[in-house]
Amino acid sequence: MILKANYLKDSKIVPLGRKLKIHNEKVNIIVDRSQNILTLKSDDKIVKTYRVSTGINNSTPVGTFKVINKVINPPWYTAGGVIPPDSPKNILGSRWLGLSAKGYGIHGTTEPQSIGRQVTSGCVRMKNSDVEELYKIVPEGAEVVIVD
Repeated sequence: MILKANYLKDSKIVPLGRKLKIHNEKVNIIVDRSQNILTLKSDDKIVKTYRVSTGINNSTPVGTFKVINKVINPPWYTAGGVIPPDSPKNILGSRWLGLSAKGYGIHGTTEPQSIGRQVTSGCVRMKNSDVEELYKIVPEGAEVVIVD
C-alpha cells in the first residue's frame, strides 16, 4: 500500500530526502471457505481477491481471528517432528501468517495445482507468489474473518 501510494517499485530503495505518504488504513482479510476465495480489504474496500485452498471436510475454522505472527520460509511442525524450510517434504511454501486459532494459518504451497479446492488439514493455502504479496501488506494484528 505504501509502495503504491508513493509510486515506488522497490521497498528497499527510497530516494534520499523523499517524504513518504503513510496511510493508517485498516487492513483485513475475509476467507470464504465454500468458494475458496480470500479477499484482502483496506478500509472496507476490496483491494484484491485470491484463489485459495481450504480444509477438507470443513476443517478450516469459521470465525474471527487475528494474525499473530509472520514467518518467511517457515519450518513445518508435525507430529513426527520439525521439517525444515528447505526440505521437499515441507508443504508450507515461502510464507506463513499464523492465526489466533491455534495451529492454523495462511501459507504458501509446494503444490500450486491444489489451489481452488478443499484439500488442506484446515489452513488456508495460497500460491507462493500470492502469499508473498499478502505477507508484505498484512500486518500482525490484522483481522481475519473466515465464513462459509
